[in-house]
Amino acid sequence: MISSRVPALLGGAPTFQPSLAFTRPAVPPFAELAPEFEEILNSGGLTKGPRLAKLEAALQDHLRSPNVVCVNSCTSGLILGIQSLKLSGEVIVPSFSFMASFHALKWNNLTPVFVDCLPYALTVDLAAVRAAVTPRTCAIMSAYVFGNPPYLVELDQLAKELGLAHFCDSAHGIGTLIDGAPAGNHGDFEVFSCSPTKLLTAAEGGVVSTRRPEIAQWIRSGRDYGNPGSYDCDFAGLNARMSEFHAAIMLAGLPRLESYVQARQRLVDLYQERLKHLPGLRFQEVRPGVRSSHKDFPIFIEAQAFGLHRNQLQKALLAEGIPTRAYFDPPGHQLTCYKQTLDLPVTLKMCAEVLCLPMSSLMTEQEAERVCQCLIELQQQAPALAKAAALE
Repeated sequence: MISSRVPALLGGAPTFQPSLAFTRPAVPPFAELAPEFEEILNSGGLTKGPRLAKLEAALQDHLRSPNVVCVNSCTSGLILGIQSLKLSGEVIVPSFSFMASFHALKWNNLTPVFVDCLPYALTVDLAAVRAAVTPRTCAIMSAYVFGNPPYLVELDQLAKELGLAHFCDSAHGIGTLIDGAPAGNHGDFEVFSCSPTKLLTAAEGGVVSTRRPEIAQWIRSGRDYGNPGSYDCDFAGLNARMSEFHAAIMLAGLPRLESYVQARQRLVDLYQERLKHLPGLRFQEVRPGVRSSHKDFPIFIEAQAFGLHRNQLQKALLAEGIPTRAYFDPPGHQLTCYKQTLDLPVTLKMCAEVLCLPMSSLMTEQEAERVCQCLIELQQQAPALAKAAALE
């Protein structure tokens, strides 16, 4: 039963402490990591060591990529990868993406040109990309959204046709398959995130995958200040090294990745089966041939049909101890640091409706069932809840 706290919270009362985690990092047991950590400490080689080299080789094999470079974050990888292309001008980028996508452009003195996304798929609209191209355009930046990949082959073709660079913020992409193949082999490069919210975590870290060896070499040097080993820097790089501790965590997690994907798929199946009949609720659209990593599980709330608008539902769920996230609201073109007056109707509609439910590789089916039951009851009681909120 829905608690008495829900109407009060809808009316603006203080929030309640959630009793369910929105996400939890899946990491190998400490007993497995402890000997590795002890050996690293005893060796004195805390960075640029054998575990990093072993991880990069393992990821090359997993991603079927000729070149993989690990860095300390996905953002660092994006910054260095873009820097390697020596671009100037404007980069077309979906507004519905995480802020790091845009920041990496800003750090390279490039101007983001925000475009619309596809409804409910949330990935960049190819037609919008083509329409945004001008003589000032130097590149296209695409992005995975919650594990759902953009149309990478088509974007590669468009970039080649127009003589543009193409790179992808694939932060959510580890675990995704496209026609049975892992991500990592499209565009000039792709960059994955290994932060705690991702399926495969290094605690913090990023992975650059590229078919172009010169980009890989630039990033290898760039993650160490641009120092080729002589202390005579070829360019201004970053301190973006991945430590041996982080590499050890990720190495131990890699064999478990498929089990993490399958665990999330079971939760997705449960969510969709239990919620598919609710009026005004939709799921993310993933095209045939794609297996999403399901880094997040978004639903979309059409207020009139559901009975509550997204923000009301988010507060009501929190009152029941269930945290959610409204990714990515506001979108890029409405962030204070990029504020642009643009007509991106699909992006704005998606931002107003999207709500990510709790999801992790460690979440139990009982926890997901609790979320579903709460959503069902809230929808059933929506008229009364909305009326109570209006009277507060």
